[in-house]
Amino acid sequence: MKIVIVSVGKLKNISIINMCNDFKQRISHSAKIDEVVIKDSENKIENKKILSYLNKDSAYKIALSADGETYNSKGFSQIISNVNYQKITFVIGGPEGLTQETKKECDKTISLSSMTFTHEMAKMILFEQIYRSITILQNKKYHK
Repeated sequence: MKIVIVSVGKLKNISIINMCNDFKQRISHSAKIDEVVIKDSENKIENKKILSYLNKDSAYKIALSADGETYNSKGFSQIISNVNYQKITFVIGGPEGLTQETKKECDKTISLSSMTFTHEMAKMILFEQIYRSITILQNKKYHK
């Protein structure tokens, strides 16, 4: 399986960068993982660039948004295991989020929490949950 995370803006917080890199390394033992970083700009421009990428992408697409469906970790792992695609693309918007048009281009919209996170923190939490899902599906101890 291949996983791609499309997000807006480079990570700046060194602690978050280190945690993301740690989880990317862990994930890479079980799945190919890539990132596509869209340059920070005005929200409409960011979303236009995201849409341009998504329109060329044949993956199962999951948008992250506060108004999406919520799942516990086991439910999230079931989404990943039930996808009948070779590739899953997750989309994280910038500070102003994703437009409705961008979300409509995705197959599913999920929320990491009813709380608001910076897009940097959302990326780190997503990496951790992807890794947790893999360990759940492989019956490894991490999820305990």
